[in-house]
Amino acid sequence: MDMGNGTGPGMSGDYSGGGEFVVGDDMMPGMGGGGGEMSGMEGGDVMQMSPELNWIYEMAWYGESKRGDGFFCEEHPSKLTSDGIWERLILKTVGLNIWQYRLPNLEIVILLVFFFWQAFTILFKKLGLSVPKFSSMMLAGLLLNVMLTLSGNNSIIGEILVPKNRIDIPGCLGSFGFMMFWFLKGVKMDVQRIFKSEAKARVTGIAAVTFPVVVGFLLSKFRSAKDQPLSSREYDTVLLMESLTSFSGIARLLRDLGMNHSSIGRVALSSALISDLVGLLIMLVNISLASSTIFNAVALLVEIALYLFMTFKVVRPFLFKVIKRKREGRPIEDKYIYVILVLLCLSCMYWNIIEQNPALGAFVLGLAIPSGPPIGSVLVERLESFNFGIVLPLFLSATMLRVDIRSWKGALTFFSGDDKKFAVTSLVLLVFLLKLFVAVIVPYVYKMPLQDSVILSLIMSHKGIIELSFYFYVFSLKALSRDIYSILVLCIVINSVVLPVVIGFLYDPSKQFLCYQKRNLESMKNTGELKTLVCIHRPDHISSMINLLEASYQSEESPLTCYVLHLVELQGQDVPTLISHKVQKLGIGSGKKYSENVILSFEHFHRYVSSSISIDTFTCIANSNHMQDDICWLALDKAVSLIILPFHRTWSLDRTSIVSDAEMIRFLNFNVLKQAPCSVGILVERHPVNKKQDEQQSVKVCVVFVGGRDDREALAFAKRMARQENVTLTVLRLVASGKSKEATGWDQMLDMVELRELMKSNDSGMVKEERSTIYMEQEILDGADTSMLLRSMAFDYDLFVVGRTCGENHEATSGIANWCEFEELGVIGDFLASPDFPSKTSVLVVQQQRSLANYD
Repeated sequence: MDMGNGTGPGMSGDYSGGGEFVVGDDMMPGMGGGGGEMSGMEGGDVMQMSPELNWIYEMAWYGESKRGDGFFCEEHPSKLTSDGIWERLILKTVGLNIWQYRLPNLEIVILLVFFFWQAFTILFKKLGLSVPKFSSMMLAGLLLNVMLTLSGNNSIIGEILVPKNRIDIPGCLGSFGFMMFWFLKGVKMDVQRIFKSEAKARVTGIAAVTFPVVVGFLLSKFRSAKDQPLSSREYDTVLLMESLTSFSGIARLLRDLGMNHSSIGRVALSSALISDLVGLLIMLVNISLASSTIFNAVALLVEIALYLFMTFKVVRPFLFKVIKRKREGRPIEDKYIYVILVLLCLSCMYWNIIEQNPALGAFVLGLAIPSGPPIGSVLVERLESFNFGIVLPLFLSATMLRVDIRSWKGALTFFSGDDKKFAVTSLVLLVFLLKLFVAVIVPYVYKMPLQDSVILSLIMSHKGIIELSFYFYVFSLKALSRDIYSILVLCIVINSVVLPVVIGFLYDPSKQFLCYQKRNLESMKNTGELKTLVCIHRPDHISSMINLLEASYQSEESPLTCYVLHLVELQGQDVPTLISHKVQKLGIGSGKKYSENVILSFEHFHRYVSSSISIDTFTCIANSNHMQDDICWLALDKAVSLIILPFHRTWSLDRTSIVSDAEMIRFLNFNVLKQAPCSVGILVERHPVNKKQDEQQSVKVCVVFVGGRDDREALAFAKRMARQENVTLTVLRLVASGKSKEATGWDQMLDMVELRELMKSNDSGMVKEERSTIYMEQEILDGADTSMLLRSMAFDYDLFVVGRTCGENHEATSGIANWCEFEELGVIGDFLASPDFPSKTSVLVVQQQRSLANYD
């Protein structure tokens, strides 16, 4: 049995008055002990029990009690769970309710918090409001606070949330969850990004912190002490925390809003990273200056320097040695994960010993962990989901339960009679406006559009869990009064709910990749430069893309520029990365050879096979749900006319069976088709397109043409291929039987213009691609005729090229449109790529650039 002072921190009690924990004297009716003595006493007799009997009763049932001399006694090991239904049947009214036992109490609190924050999340989603999950967690805790205030501490909800004479186990678990959260954010942070960020991001990040701090410092110096309702410590604490911009909070905000891969999101992440580190530096300097003596300040700096030395000069090199010794392709051993978790606990203990926020130790340790695979990604994969969804909400609910809702009255009015409340609110509003102003001006000076600058400033002004945790820590040290803490929490809640909604209203992701110029093959001259963007996910995509490029025509008069983008899923990091291997050599900077096979393969192709093709290789490390943003951004930046994507299915070497079916790639292809600023092609390779084994053997390409812009785009690409010496093109036009061939609309007129020259393919004097082109027309009644015709030609060609909308609303697809399995391929493309098609011929499905009018 342990004894301790019953008034220490961490004991739960009455949260509604002054922040002190009040021990109740009300007792349960009846009495029972470990041996069952005195179990038959009536309720009226219990109320007359002496203090000694009260102490025995509480020790017997609660396993803990407060003695008359103020010491708190606890039995170890304590009883965590009830005896179930037998306890109620045998002891009747004697004993505790189920929610008064420790483990059931923890489980009930977890369920309550989880239910409420999920309910808020679903509600905001149904309303179409872009509110982050952190805000829903805070509102859940606030709702529990309101319920506790209305019902009182003696109600059932009070016994659940504020158990008598009890260590706050949910709050302790939540605090551990927050330390784990900040540790993982440190793991996912790439500090080297500071040196790669743009000038506007660096200047914005520094100015967003220093400008409000300098202005607030000058204001405090010019005002007399009599005019300052806040103490210097309170003023400095609020000024510094409101001036900071937390990278962890911004990264989570952008992730919830789906903006972390946008151009604004990239600048915001870089600015927030710089702002966060500048703020930490200012905070350490402020802590040192606040020390009572110079010796204490120097001692604190030495202790922090010692910790930094141990983490970055001992722990980090040790983990790199572990990575080098690990066999390639094998996961990291579990024992190293356990060592890291032990170091996390020791780090928090060390920072607590030096009387600093323990979460800072966890964050710094996270920075020392190598980000990404194999260690960083494993830590994030194993710990983040459970911690974020179950444990971390307990911390936010605990911070909200400490709030006195009655303190909010009068905080926003001039004549409230409480100068301190109004001073806090005014200071928060002033710092917010200063951050908003400087974060708009700096990017605008660097030529960022005004609307984007406003969105960036709102992102940089966002407050969330990091600021809330710091205020909670300072409040636990009694450096802030409960009224000031409550007002600051209110400001954070309003900020975290309102700002994301405003950002979501101003930011329109559908327009970020709109192109106001024609970037398609149909509008190009046959001799013009063709710029393509080739996307690679897996090694088996390399050969298929090279074969297609090799079959495409290129010369000095008609050059072909190919941008190769290797897509790698982001693991264990928060910041997406786009690496240009023309600027940045392989392996430098990132330290990982993500794209070695891709780069070497295309360099070999450029050097030994087709030197007339210009190759530029990139690596995109991004979240799989947002890779389309990087693809479209690069296509827009490089003025690409055609994006070529691999199909999500991969076939075996004999092309008879499917070996992989990646839904992630299919989802990505859909998104690229929706928002691409140029034309898009999806390559379904089941047979090598370019057969170089025999120079006399030509590549046979067939275009299935029904009509429409996608078919014209497919024909334009195929005509360019036909200029290659070893390529023979066949254009198969499907015409509805019994209908006039005359053009009756604008689309039909454009179709006839494209086909007119092909109809003269037998004439003399034709250029090469027309001499090697065969034009055929075939009348069909319905989709069955189309199916029979294509099956009869199945083994005659190496590649089919079709438009995505080929045959839509046409007799050629009537009856077979309902059997389409893959919408991204269109009806004809899906039929040619289906397992039921006799041959394993490759298929290229083309979609022409969608103009601005088609987005509306």
